Parts: sequence; structure tokens; C-alpha cells
Amino acid sequence: MAVVSMCQCASASKVNLQSKRSSGFSSAARLGPQHVARARVVRPLKRRCAVTRCEQMNGAAPEASVTCLGEALFDCLAEERGVPKEQVKTWIPYPGGAPANVAAALGRLGVKVSFVSAVGQDDLGDQMLDLLQSRHVDLTPVQRVPEPTRDVLVTRDEAGEREFSGFGAAKNNEYADCFIDADLIPEPTIKNSVALVTGTLGLSFPKTAAAMRKAVSYARSGPCSVLVDINWRPVFWESLSHKAVQIVSEYAGGADILKLSEEEAEWLYGVHPDQAMNQPELVLQAVPETVQGILITAGGHGAVYCFRAANGAPLIKGFVPVLKVKVSDTTGAGDAFLSGFLYSMVKAGGLSAFQQDGNKLRSAVEFAAACGGFTCSKPGAIAAQPTLEEAKTLMSSAKAAA
Repeated sequence: MAVVSMCQCASASKVNLQSKRSSGFSSAARLGPQHVARARVVRPLKRRCAVTRCEQMNGAAPEASVTCLGEALFDCLAEERGVPKEQVKTWIPYPGGAPANVAAALGRLGVKVSFVSAVGQDDLGDQMLDLLQSRHVDLTPVQRVPEPTRDVLVTRDEAGEREFSGFGAAKNNEYADCFIDADLIPEPTIKNSVALVTGTLGLSFPKTAAAMRKAVSYARSGPCSVLVDINWRPVFWESLSHKAVQIVSEYAGGADILKLSEEEAEWLYGVHPDQAMNQPELVLQAVPETVQGILITAGGHGAVYCFRAANGAPLIKGFVPVLKVKVSDTTGAGDAFLSGFLYSMVKAGGLSAFQQDGNKLRSAVEFAAACGGFTCSKPGAIAAQPTLEEAKTLMSSAKAAA
């Protein structure tokens, strides 16, 4: 029997984490052989309601400086290294999902942030929302739906490098995040934000894709800038993989700022990773002129940026190296990087401030690198995110040592 049906992270978490909803996930629960018999039974999904299939959390949404839209999920990390998923005996669940990670990190930095998503009416959904609420994230726009909160199986090689290997409790297109309702997207919240942040995973699911596009249209009708994190994950696309480049590139073309890795620059725009890092303007030239800037991250090799300047001035571009930290876990570093950039963007007053002042832009990317670097120094994508003071201290220390 396939491991997806045998080792359901969601079922395991219900067994092991039901008393830890407010724990902040300081200790991970494990799914071992004692739970296999229970996990073999796949619970059927609840039928959709005839009139309304979800509940939106109560309360009036406060104004948000940033609105994050997209998936909230649990990465179930294989404890055993160097074995295929069929041979994994223990999966360790960690809260994640790039938009949720960014929202949590922004909240920790003190930014007003709203999170738009659909999560299951289940224990994992409760645990995720408890965690985000502890970071002061506005959850008013979150939709609770009958489908389960997503759990992703992640295997590791002997060196600890991760690979997305499939899903646990349901099929790819049967999770809660596939069903964000466009009719419940909060127009005023988005219009009044400095930035709307989305990934691209939801584009592979028609209902959520419609919600994402509506959110972008709301941002476009106001002063809100749209930032798209490419975050390419083939395991989410399945039958649409042959259309992924077209779908993602068309959506990304509607952004004001793009964040992507050097590998994604090659996958999406045909720019070799080395060229992307040495000449980021080649990537900017490959996107529509409405895209005002790009951020390209390359893990331990640093980050580059290239933005269109105000009044037709020359492009503003540069390279920012990684900060020297003792690496514990790189999970979520890119999301922390993005949150650091957004913090600076909110503080500066929006995208136009960066286009008018290259020094402000560079400082924003340096602060982003500090947030990403700090996150690498501790385990856990969300648990390791820095406070404002911690990020500033790390950045100051790095400058003093340079």
C-alpha cells in the first residue's frame, strides 16, 4: 500500500497534537508504526453545502499593511534520511505554507498583516490558526471549509536536502486550500494594504486561482502593490504540469514585484542561473514592463535585485551576500527574506520609495537577508523567525564585521 494512504500526517497530528493547540509547536509530534492501522482508514470528505460551503471567521477586518493570500499547510518531514517515502516509518509535522510563513513572520516583525486562505474544519486547521493568531495575524478573511488542511510529505537525502514527495490525508486537489472562495475575498482589506502577497501554487486549482485573480484585481483598483513569489513546486501541478509555465508566467506578469530563485528564472524565463545572478536585468527584461522589480534568491550564494527607477532613470540593481550564521535549518528562509523586504517596504511608504531612492532599496534587501539568515540559525520555518530587534542586531553585527 502506498505511503500516502498509510502515513497520513493529518491523522497522526489529530492523535498526537490535540492537546498542543497553543504550544507554538515547540516539540514535534511523530507518526510511528503504532499509528499505521489507524492511518490506513482514509476518512471521506464531507459533502459540500448546497448554498454555502464554508464559514468565514467572524469580525470586521482591521486595516492591514500587508495582505497575504494562499496556502496554509503542514510539512510532514521524514525522520529517516536517505530512504524513499515508502520506507519512511516516522513523519514529523511542521506548520508552513509560504503565504502563512510570510504572514507569521510579518506579524513577528510588528507589521499589520491579514491572511486570506481556506483551511479545514479540523485539528490541523485549528492549530495553524492558533499559531498565526499568536503572531497577531488578522484571520478575519480565513474561510473554514469541510476539506482537510493540507499535509505534504517531505523526504530527505543523507545530506538532509529535502524533496517534496506527495501528500498524506487526501489527493492533491481535495485539500482546503484548493477551495478559496472568490466571493469572500476582502476587497477593502486588500485595497487599503501597501502590498498583496501571493504565491503561485493555488493557480493549479481553478477555484483558488479565480480567488487569486480577483484579489489582484482589487489591488489594481487601489494603491496596493502586488508581490508574487513564484515558489515553483511541481508536486502541486500534476495533470497541469504541461501548462504550468504559461499559467504562472501570465499571472506573474501582473505583479509589481517578483520574487524567484535563480533556478526559477531559468525554468520560467530561460535565463541561466549564473546569468540571473550576474545580470538580473535579463530577467527584468523578460517580464512585462508593468513589473517594476525583481528579487532573485540563491540560497547560500546571496540575493540580487533589479528595479525600474522613477522618471526613467537607470535601473537600480545590486547584490547582497548572505550573512554568516551557523546554519541549523534552511526551511522558510526565503519566506523570512520576503517578510523582511516587505517590512522595509511598509516602513518606507510603498514601492515608489524604493524606485526613488536606491539606498532605501538596498537597505531593504539587506534587512531581508538578515531575516532569512536568522531563520536559518534555528530549526522550524515559523518558530525560527526573528523579532525586529533580533533581525536588526544580526544585520548590525554583519556590517560591523565586514
